[in-house]
Amino acid sequence: MFLIKKQIFIIIPLLLLFSEVEAHGNLSVRISEKTIEISKNPKKAILYFERGFLYQQHSEYKKALKDYKISEHLGLKNKLLYFRISETYYKANKLKKALNSSEVCFKYDTLDIKTYKLKAQILFKLRKYNEAIIAYKYVIENTVDLRPEDYIAYSDIILAIDNNNYRSAIAALDLGLKKSENNAITFQLKKLEYFKKSSQIEKVIDQYNTIIQYNNRKEFWYYKKAKYLLEIGDYENSNIALQQAKLAIKELKLKYQNTGAIKKLQTNINSLEIKLRL
Repeated sequence: MFLIKKQIFIIIPLLLLFSEVEAHGNLSVRISEKTIEISKNPKKAILYFERGFLYQQHSEYKKALKDYKISEHLGLKNKLLYFRISETYYKANKLKKALNSSEVCFKYDTLDIKTYKLKAQILFKLRKYNEAIIAYKYVIENTVDLRPEDYIAYSDIILAIDNNNYRSAIAALDLGLKKSENNAITFQLKKLEYFKKSSQIEKVIDQYNTIIQYNNRKEFWYYKKAKYLLEIGDYENSNIALQQAKLAIKELKLKYQNTGAIKKLQTNINSLEIKLRL
């Protein structure tokens, strides 16, 4: 059984690596095909734009930018071109040029959400936090289906401006929770992190309780709660949380109780119990 599991853990990374290599290989083929098209139509701007995007996906940023500039020189001038240029400069960490190109995008569409988001990311890396938060606020207020990372990025900018403003940062996460119920755990974990960093002990404990309530596998979270309670000197409640962790393990099916992760957890629980007795 151990050998089979070991083989599985070896195979999965190899499959992922193969998929990545295959994807890059496919891009190389498509770049070659596009290059042949260009050789037949060297004055066709759209072909350089298309090859530039392939280079961008292939992380060949210099070649991507060169093709984008050729397509611009040949007459292609639109929002998507300048967005791609800005995006490529951003990925190449040429932030001032990325910002300048994003501003060109707004000449074609002053309300484009993707451009606002990219601009906010650029400004954040430039440490222009007050400008970044204005751009990100526009994204938050005008996008229906945002990813959790967007709300987290917004909350990070809030804290970059004022590293004590956890109230507003957590409010941003709560807004994300309200709009993205399927990703609740992502927001709950970030809230837990913020409550800890801001030393809001009661809210940390409440947050652990919330995570435990909505998590099917409670044993790990009871242990984490017990560990935190021990750290703050609440030995009685730490012991209660440990007993709840042990009970949660007993309620698992045998096949789960015998996994390496649970056995390691049991070892950690035993170690924590010894500390509680000292």
